[in-house]
Amino acid sequence: MAIELTISHAATAAGWLLAATVLWFGYRAYVVRSHFQRLQRQGVPMLPHHPILGHLGVVGKLMKDMPGDVHGDYLMLLIQDNWRTLFDEKYTACPPAVYLDMWPASMPFMLSLHPDMSAQFTQDVNMEKAEAQGHFLRPLTSNLDVASSHGAAWKKLRRRMNLGFSAQAIRARLPALMEEVEVFRDILVSRAGKNGAWGSVFTLEELATMLTLDFIGRFTFDVRLHEQTSPLTPMTAAMLDTLPRLRVFTHIGNVWSLFNPWVTYKLWSNVRCMDAYLAPRLEERRAALTAGKPPAGGTTLVDTLFTTIAAESPADANTAATLDYVVAETKHTLFAGHETTAFTLAWLFRTLATEPTVAANMMAEHDAVLGPDPDAAADRLRDAPHLIGQLPYTTAVIKESMRIHTNVGTLRAAPPGAALYGPAGSGYEGVAFPTDMCVLWDANFAIHRNPAYWPRPLEFVPERWLTTDKDDPLHPRRNAYRPFEQGPRNCVGQHMAMTEMTMVLALVVRTLEVEEAWAEWDAKRWATHKKKATVWGDRLYQVSKHGPPHVKDGMPVHVRLRQR
Repeated sequence: MAIELTISHAATAAGWLLAATVLWFGYRAYVVRSHFQRLQRQGVPMLPHHPILGHLGVVGKLMKDMPGDVHGDYLMLLIQDNWRTLFDEKYTACPPAVYLDMWPASMPFMLSLHPDMSAQFTQDVNMEKAEAQGHFLRPLTSNLDVASSHGAAWKKLRRRMNLGFSAQAIRARLPALMEEVEVFRDILVSRAGKNGAWGSVFTLEELATMLTLDFIGRFTFDVRLHEQTSPLTPMTAAMLDTLPRLRVFTHIGNVWSLFNPWVTYKLWSNVRCMDAYLAPRLEERRAALTAGKPPAGGTTLVDTLFTTIAAESPADANTAATLDYVVAETKHTLFAGHETTAFTLAWLFRTLATEPTVAANMMAEHDAVLGPDPDAAADRLRDAPHLIGQLPYTTAVIKESMRIHTNVGTLRAAPPGAALYGPAGSGYEGVAFPTDMCVLWDANFAIHRNPAYWPRPLEFVPERWLTTDKDDPLHPRRNAYRPFEQGPRNCVGQHMAMTEMTMVLALVVRTLEVEEAWAEWDAKRWATHKKKATVWGDRLYQVSKHGPPHVKDGMPVHVRLRQR
């Protein structure tokens, strides 16, 4: 009897919970749709908005020929490329901002398709990060990290992180970091075939991800994680298991996870595992610093954080709260730095395989600066770390790859009653675009491919980054290059990412050729005769998983030793 009553009560509670969820989604849909209908009646430039479906119908038509796993970055590009058929014929230019109401599939967005519009909320005014980012990071960092902070607290945390990620700090760590890149190169060499033949297929993004984790771990707290060569550390395994369980936005497809005790338990246990790995190691470094015995191996990011806090407030130097903060910042650094860099490395090697002139020019630069022997490049950079900054063509190639194959843009929240305004030369000069109820999304993927801002936008032209003449059509336009974002809240780790990618190219490009190997990949998976997903005929495209975009299937490749 008691069991029956318990089951009955549980079923009743579940029913009420389901009803409340449905009612909330229904009410929210009414509020969102009404808001956009009101803007449409006021004459604000907008995609045709349906009172019930919002923009779901328009988006569905735009994306109908895209693979199901394609990243949302392509949507902003499709809107930009097809604006003439999407907007009323009275408009003579693509609006600099585009509203997107896809509730309940996503939060309402305002996409900025104009670099000067993006500058309004990232540079002219440093608007706060969207609330969704805080929700996403809360289970991982308890929102103690710099990315989750706002106002005066953010300024203080960002100042600390700037010191830790300075060019001087990164260069001082270069000899140690080089060891992790050498492991990556050696693994690639081991996967090359014999006598100049191609080796077996493997996924490059996965290997690059392990490199970036080793690199960040070494830089952040001077521990060799050995993720490239050994089974995953408990910390990394827990982090990688956590990421797909985090939610940027609660929508109709993932609302069940709010009530799933297994998800709640896994988030809790994973974070405990990460903290158990990090806390004693970071405490050991703090104790050494307090005793006036800096650990061997040079100053790390966590060392800088501890010493900066001690200088700011000696009373806080050895508190539990300070350790909790540094642990949280370390977790965020590991999370934020590994996926985006691995993604970019994959696209870089794809480009070098498809642009032989670019590869030849890069190798010539490495010969001139680092010496003709590729095997001596690591020692050369160890002895003279400043040379990493004397590879302008290599830097230009990285920048051009990040322009075309951009990761995700920043999400910001405007204050109530705010608006963005059509920039000069946009065709919408002074037109107000109200921001209420919208998350502002810098559509950098589309901006970077817009011929209005980038001559020959789909061509790979590293030379555009080498011109110093501002009148040269190739000279990058102000505000238009945004892979690391611009303004005060730009990516604090961008110099580290650029340094890591430059080191990888310096050690690998003259030694190995890396080529996509889709035929071998299909055969390995018994998928030779299956229909292949493509974007505009290309097997390699940006896919949506969790967080930032990844490359399709991890980019299957094979490698061989380069013959020069």
